[in-house]
Amino acid sequence: MLGRRTWAIVALAALGAAGAAPQRLGRPFPKAGKKGSPARNMIDHLMRMAPDDQKEFMRRSPRFQRLPPMQQEGIQRRLEEFNKLPQDQRDSLRERYDLFRQLPPEKQERARGLYRQWGEYPIDRRQALRQEFLHLREATPEERKLRMGSEEHRGRFSEGERELLKGLAELLPEPD
Repeated sequence: MLGRRTWAIVALAALGAAGAAPQRLGRPFPKAGKKGSPARNMIDHLMRMAPDDQKEFMRRSPRFQRLPPMQQEGIQRRLEEFNKLPQDQRDSLRERYDLFRQLPPEKQERARGLYRQWGEYPIDRRQALRQEFLHLREATPEERKLRMGSEEHRGRFSEGERELLKGLAELLPEPD
């Protein structure tokens, strides 16, 4: 089983990865203001390469060689873990991470806070929250409001859990 920090490359996404176990891919989300940091851009670039090309890039790239050794090791470790995932999960994580990066900084920060809250719940509650989030994600805004206001919803989730789900629902993109 992979580590607890799946929602690494995933915005709200991690919660939406159907049945996927959390992956340990480093920070859950890039820090605010670091969107264009050299290491973050390098990881984004490397994630889109084949594993052999990644190794060659890291061996030859002056930018990579200038990074502190601990940071180089962290990038290598995250890439190894990422590369072990099935192709469909890698594609899904890349797509969801791209969506996260498109969020305005304040929504990115909100997503980070919600991720931290989500991680404080026991695994069984996280599973229940994930399942509910999947339902909310597929619903229209009106359906979400009705669902979250229902007796059933209030009976299944604590006040804190309901607030977490509400926050996640508020980060969902508007329907087309």
